[in-house]
Amino acid sequence: MTPTRSPAATRTLTVCVASIGGLLFGYGTGVIAGALPFVSADYALSSWAQGAAVSAALLGAALTAPSSGRLADRFGRLPVIGSAAAVYAVGTLASAAATGTELLLAGRFLVGLSLGATSFAVPLYISEIAPPARRGALVTLNQLMITIGLLLSYVVAYVLEPAGAWRSMLAVGIVPALLLLGGMFLVPESPDWLRSRGHAARAAHAAARLGIEVGSAPAAEGRTAEGPEAAGRTAEGGVRGTGLRSACAHAGPRWVALGLAIAILVHLTGLNTAIYYAPTILASSGLTSAGGIIGSILVGACNVAATVITVMFLDRWGRRPLMIGGLVVMALTALGVTFAGLLGLEGAVTALLLCVFITAGAVGPAAVFWVYISEIYPSEVRGALMSVATAAHWAADFVVATTFLPLVQQLSLAGTFALYAAITGASALALARWMPETRGKPLVSTARPAAAGYHAD
Repeated sequence: MTPTRSPAATRTLTVCVASIGGLLFGYGTGVIAGALPFVSADYALSSWAQGAAVSAALLGAALTAPSSGRLADRFGRLPVIGSAAAVYAVGTLASAAATGTELLLAGRFLVGLSLGATSFAVPLYISEIAPPARRGALVTLNQLMITIGLLLSYVVAYVLEPAGAWRSMLAVGIVPALLLLGGMFLVPESPDWLRSRGHAARAAHAAARLGIEVGSAPAAEGRTAEGPEAAGRTAEGGVRGTGLRSACAHAGPRWVALGLAIAILVHLTGLNTAIYYAPTILASSGLTSAGGIIGSILVGACNVAATVITVMFLDRWGRRPLMIGGLVVMALTALGVTFAGLLGLEGAVTALLLCVFITAGAVGPAAVFWVYISEIYPSEVRGALMSVATAAHWAADFVVATTFLPLVQQLSLAGTFALYAAITGASALALARWMPETRGKPLVSTARPAAAGYHAD
């Protein structure tokens, strides 16, 4: 039976349900920060082994993202999100019940397989059900839920820290997984995806439920699209061939390269090291274990507050100013961490600088990345290319997370953040030259972004 709720209510429910995927992601990646000191003590982990415990999920995310993109383009957005929630639940239970390091890593790897799918499928889905004027804010709600998930993981770690109950910290993650899985039965499939697959009637029905306009229908059966911008497309609105080469040719090399570059640069800034290792960093700066977790809660609260600001202003200020401005502030703050270490002003000063570092990252790269890659690719190949960018995103995160503690051992915390500052500053200069604005523009359908009027402002 067709639901009787209004389109506005349906759209609100749909965005809220989908955004649980962000909560899932935030908790899944953040909970290891609070659990790591206890896991390390129980299993006597070296710095490389600690890095592996953090990055096992990131490796899984990097490996599953490309195939998940093709599945999302073939079977739809909702089946991929629902399946990922189920895998997350299994991986969470396996991690919490692990009797050794190998089983813990295997469970975290399963969690990562899920996160690789949800991290791109959720913002992709939201971008396709959102009106253009509000797309930035609605997609960024997913990022807000990620930050809330991170903060929740820190709070849970603080509550359970006196008992050292790291298994319970991990097990709590099954709750949002079950909520997301159940929610998939309450919301409609993406009208944009339905249209791109030739299901015009179903697309119109889903769009009516959501109160949005659906893109123009594909060309009539038996006819091919004409003109230079139609090269590589079929009459049904798809792309000839199923390989990555066809998808890249359809989108254009500049946009594929730009999406990949931003995906990688977000993590080369060192942004997530402050999230994954906050208790460890702060404890090494002179705070107690409990003090390190309290500092992490402060960092998480700053992250949430900054993302709320982003939700409010991303569609007003645009993608370029927030991305580039955020990178500049991050570079300066990373230098601040460097000088604090060299001058012996650690502890509370490092905690404050990490808050600013995370805030700038939340306002800029962390939020803008997901919105941006959902806007620059044509609908026929959007899932495939977003998944490739997502794979590169998590591969970079895996490398940075794995090497962070060994780098600190070799270079010190000050030297490591000096390296991040140099990379972040160079990234800001590069994007100031090459990143065009996409604010307020309709999603690209069958025309390449260059033909849609995208330009650097």
